[in-house]
Amino acid sequence: MKIHKVLAQEIADKVMKVIPYNVNIMDEVGTIIGSGEANRIGTFHEGALSAINLGKIVSVYESDTSSKPGVNIPIHFKKDIIGVIGISGEPKIVEPFAELVRVTAELLIDQEFLFRERRIQEQMKEEFLYQWIFRLEPYDDAFINSGEAIGINLKLERKAIIVKGETKKEPYLRDQEFTFKLNKSTLLLIVPNDSDILKRLESTITQNSTRIGIGDSSTHVAKSVHEAKRAIDIADKLEFPSTFCYYQELKFIDYLTNKDTSLGEISHFFQELEANPKGQELVETLLCYINNSGDMNAISKELHIHRNSLAYRLQRLEILTNKNPKKFTDLFQLFTGYVLYKMQSSM
Repeated sequence: MKIHKVLAQEIADKVMKVIPYNVNIMDEVGTIIGSGEANRIGTFHEGALSAINLGKIVSVYESDTSSKPGVNIPIHFKKDIIGVIGISGEPKIVEPFAELVRVTAELLIDQEFLFRERRIQEQMKEEFLYQWIFRLEPYDDAFINSGEAIGINLKLERKAIIVKGETKKEPYLRDQEFTFKLNKSTLLLIVPNDSDILKRLESTITQNSTRIGIGDSSTHVAKSVHEAKRAIDIADKLEFPSTFCYYQELKFIDYLTNKDTSLGEISHFFQELEANPKGQELVETLLCYINNSGDMNAISKELHIHRNSLAYRLQRLEILTNKNPKKFTDLFQLFTGYVLYKMQSSM
């Protein structure tokens, strides 16, 4: 540990607020690096070098070219002498202050060391989190040990949660819960599978402008991160109203959109339908039919149309697509084609 110039000047300034004498801070070779007399910074101090060599307080009674009358006492860090603090003045008068000033200086140096260590730890953790959330290959022993060194148990089953949008504040974290900023408006949380983080998130989010993607639990975090992103992506593109988007519930849609299916014609059909008002009406009818599980009365009431009009629209859909919405397998293909169309048109 070395005393840098900023800290040395901070020590000198703080000490001089409580004692009426000039204070100099010297480094491990006797050079003044902090002082109440700015013109002395950078100059050599003979009395400081004597204090370093003797390892004890040294008094200077007569002024010479490099030292003024006063006392010089070594500063210790972990039993090593790392510098000297000097108090200018009549030795017999200023000597009683020396021990108090030394203790003050060493406390400030200890605080600086702890702050620096904490900052290094935080930087190491942030760098590890970045590697962790994007690492596709299996975890080897070296990677697992690196995690343990900063307090992360990589063998624990976890899930990724992505908060996209406006939040009032970040939720408080518990043991083995970690956060990482993906960008200015997107927060990633990595939490144990049994975490109640979603409850804690409820009070921090703005419902109208926030999506929360929840990946499946896994010991491989990158997989869950990808799933949380996909959950939000699917919900956004299909305009689902949910704030909380569980990949487990949307996995089927993701599977469909990543497979080479033979639904291109139906997908193209929806593109043509949405190009005109009458077509949009048929799409609306199909989605309402699906959302109401084929209940004709409920569908008619929601669309504000007569049952005969509803039957006509369903018949029109069957004629145009050669798929009967009242037949489950045909309805499944119509819905799948719609999903494919919406997902592909948003890419």
